[in-house]
Amino acid sequence: MEDVDRYRCRHIYLKQSNNPALQAKAACAALANLDGILLAAPHSEHCVHIVYSLDQLTIEIVIELLGELNFEMDNTFLRSLRNTIYTFLEENARDNLHIENTEGQQDNAENHEIPHQDNDQYWEDYH
Repeated sequence: MEDVDRYRCRHIYLKQSNNPALQAKAACAALANLDGILLAAPHSEHCVHIVYSLDQLTIEIVIELLGELNFEMDNTFLRSLRNTIYTFLEENARDNLHIENTEGQQDNAENHEIPHQDNDQYWEDYH
């Protein structure tokens, strides 16, 4: 894979707030000096545009970090679903790039073999 495959460009949507300390500019300032963030820029008052390296970060880590800094995420159904899909895709990409899990968890799928059933046995059980 090329080096470009190691980077992700995402939008993070914050819950709407009139408090400037909880808007996109403040979130960008909080993310700007974080290792692995190449770009953190406000897309709108409540949306942060980030580019980050999968070697060091995932969307899940960035969202958790913002949550710890008291930024509330827009957790509408579609945005939550999108973030879940991004997390799944990034986990697969990190596995394919052979990047260690940043949370120190081991992938149990490598340690266990998936049981397979013989096709003839399937048809015998089916009848």
